[in-house]
Amino acid sequence: MKKIILLTFIQRDTVRSMYPDLWRKCEYLDTGKVSRMQYTWRYSTPVENALALRLMGLCSIEDQD
Repeated sequence: MKKIILLTFIQRDTVRSMYPDLWRKCEYLDTGKVSRMQYTWRYSTPVENALALRLMGLCSIEDQD
């Protein structure tokens, strides 16, 4: 099962540089959008990866209805 996460510019660069094993599990979905005055990118990743990144404060999880 996959979750969609939202990463800001700083979060994306932090995950890429500090957590390459977690970064490799993220699949790019589409270009960024403005959310809460910040530009974000959407990525799909396994639930475990999404939860780990969220607990570290490095992403937000998109609500899926």
